[in-house]
Amino acid sequence: MNRVQALELLPEYALGLLDPAEAAELERLLAADPALRAELQPFLQAAEALAHGYTEEPLPAGAAQRIAAGVRTRLQPPTPIPFPPPPPAARTPWRAIALASAAAVLLLTVGLAAALIAYLDARDDAENLRAQLASRAIELPLSGDGARGAVYVSSDFSFAILRIVGLPEAPQGHHYQVWSEGPYGARSAADFEGASGELIVRLPSLPRDMTRMFVTLEPDDAAGDRPRGPEVMSSPR
Repeated sequence: MNRVQALELLPEYALGLLDPAEAAELERLLAADPALRAELQPFLQAAEALAHGYTEEPLPAGAAQRIAAGVRTRLQPPTPIPFPPPPPAARTPWRAIALASAAAVLLLTVGLAAALIAYLDARDDAENLRAQLASRAIELPLSGDGARGAVYVSSDFSFAILRIVGLPEAPQGHHYQVWSEGPYGARSAADFEGASGELIVRLPSLPRDMTRMFVTLEPDDAAGDRPRGPEVMSSPR
């Protein structure tokens, strides 16, 4: 896989749609290419926002189809009705102005109707994608002193996305570490530096028997085999 192919696969990777072999190959390229990881971030943010950004009230059953059908019916040109030509005295500038106004209104109506049809089609696609993402994710809320977030775990535990807001950058000589915890003890999932705004981190596959997720502040010389620093965020116990 070359870099061009990797760029094309980033959206599917963010949605968890690649097969394991493709995902593993892409992750090797991501680990060695900071610019490629930066290209991935907007897709991860979009995937998380689509799955969990907001709840949209659904239209009544069949409403979208009725609206689209009504618009298409109105776009059908009416059968012209022949009129005898007006006498010369009736040909005034006002008639030309009225015809120009009518033509402008017709063009505006056709444009708005076409835009509405396109919106309905795009909205259906977006709703299907949001439903697909929502059905694939398990949400584990995280909270801490002044910070909040969540871990969104795919239903098969093959990958997860960590989203945090309000966690400051780690002090010099330190970094943050996110852990899963279960009967096996604590297991590292990823490390990151933190950010003053929103931060999104993609996590690898997680143990199915985990009971919670938490974040610690670790010294840079820590081995990473077990938590050594204080907990700063945690899911409910």
